[in-house]
Amino acid sequence: MLDTAVVTYKCQVELGGVRVETLKSVSTITVDQEYIDVVSMTPSGKIEWDYVHGLPGWKNVTLTRSADKSEKFTRWIQDARDPAATDVERDLVLVFVNAKNEAIKKMSFARVHPVSWSGPGVTAGESGVGEETLELRYLDVDTKFL
Repeated sequence: MLDTAVVTYKCQVELGGVRVETLKSVSTITVDQEYIDVVSMTPSGKIEWDYVHGLPGWKNVTLTRSADKSEKFTRWIQDARDPAATDVERDLVLVFVNAKNEAIKKMSFARVHPVSWSGPGVTAGESGVGEETLELRYLDVDTKFL
């Protein structure tokens, strides 16, 4: 009875409409809203303070995955590290799925570009598959509940 009450979610990467990899973890998606102070003077000489909204500042997102699982995803990461490469920005979708592998939420990231990659480390005496982390920058994000 208890195991039917537990809900398990996974996050998968979708590139070009195809789910290419299941991730171990995704960092928190964060945006900071900038406010710009505006000081003006009224015709009567009184100082007024106000503010205007600046552009939103999206923070980079970090994905953690088992070492080298998806060839398509890995090739994109490698291509993006090549200084001579052009057109490496992609639209990327994170798909949150339930235990039945049914999509319940999608987060679409526009103009994604890898900025940092960390390979798996090794610890003596421990077994298991190493993990890679990938930090991505992006222009915008949109969330859609299914």
